[in-house]
Amino acid sequence: MTGKNREIPGKVNTEQSEVNMELKEYIEKNLPLSIRFQEQDTESLYALPYPYLIPSVKGMFQEMYYWDTYFANTGLILRGDLQQVKNNIEDLLHMIDRFGFVLNGSNTYFLYNSQPPVLALMVREYYDQTQDKTWLAQAYPRLVKEHQFWMERRKNKSGLNRYDCEPLPEAWVEHSSMSAIGRLGFRPEGMTDGDMARANHAAGESGWDFTPRMGWEVFNFAPVDLNSWLYSLEDQLSFFARQLGNAEDAAKWREACEARGRLMRQYLQGEDQVFYDYNERTEERTGIVSAATFYPLYVGMATAEEAAAAVGVLHRVEEPYGVACVEKCDKPGNYQWGHPNGWPPTQRIIVDGLLRYGYREDAMRIAEKYVELVERCFKETGHLWEKYNVVKGNAEVVDEYEMPTMLGWTFGVYAHFCKLLGRD
Repeated sequence: MTGKNREIPGKVNTEQSEVNMELKEYIEKNLPLSIRFQEQDTESLYALPYPYLIPSVKGMFQEMYYWDTYFANTGLILRGDLQQVKNNIEDLLHMIDRFGFVLNGSNTYFLYNSQPPVLALMVREYYDQTQDKTWLAQAYPRLVKEHQFWMERRKNKSGLNRYDCEPLPEAWVEHSSMSAIGRLGFRPEGMTDGDMARANHAAGESGWDFTPRMGWEVFNFAPVDLNSWLYSLEDQLSFFARQLGNAEDAAKWREACEARGRLMRQYLQGEDQVFYDYNERTEERTGIVSAATFYPLYVGMATAEEAAAAVGVLHRVEEPYGVACVEKCDKPGNYQWGHPNGWPPTQRIIVDGLLRYGYREDAMRIAEKYVELVERCFKETGHLWEKYNVVKGNAEVVDEYEMPTMLGWTFGVYAHFCKLLGRD
């Protein structure tokens, strides 16, 4: 086997089955409590036209979040709740109509940054279920507009794209800067308040806030994950154009997709054929293996040889209870998107990426680890969590804030893996 291993039971025992049932009852009870509806703008929240799913039943995260929703929607589809899936998507499309891009979340604090562009994948999942071309036809131009946002406001000199933020109001800079310093645990040398505020929002846009992959200068990078997501966006736009009978647009998006792949190989690919984040300021690749290494597999960009190269470094992030988001490294600071934390979305990205390229044994081993970890922690604490410690197999994680209990993507990835493992 390729990755790190420990004994995994060959079949589900009675105790596991009981925890699985209790956890599913917990999800059924709490999902309805995670639906919100905001009819009018307030000082802190934007109105949205449909009821939407939030990540946490109580405590933090009482607004809609962009990329969280993608992974939660998968769980909703498996439950047969297509109406809520559609509601979530329509609310995100509404943000494009209103703001020109999808906000990080529906809180007014997020007016200046987006999050990983996964809306096209949500539209694809819903379309695959419904084959509703009338609906697709009204979603398509808004997805084109989202692509324009990334190309016009987040493009690097290399031709690849970055995470960043819009210019912040002066009144926000000091507060956002202090937030970043508090989360990291120090002020990096030479970083002004403006730099730190920009770093705070750019890291939030990445969804990996903060991570030793890119540290505090995320806005200087061409990241593997973002450019993989944009490859996928262009790929999906080509598919949607074909579905809508627009051969010219389909060819244009296919060309854009292939051009991005060439740029990613030019700037992000190391001599070992592994993809790494590229610092455009220093013109160097980081050499750090992370879950982002596997995004080209997830979106289908990698060749068979590139997939094999990624699998060859899987052992650098795989741990006894899942996959850490980043391998161990000595970058100074406090990073919740670092080792030994394992986040639900990256577990899914790695598992599905491995499956896509035929690495079923590795994929199912990691899925098994995640399901066992979630059930183990649920048995001990009575909750699902935002992230987990994949070395110790518990919820003792590196935190930048008090970790909330979570439903959102944690339930979505758990349901997806249970389906893969035949435990649904």
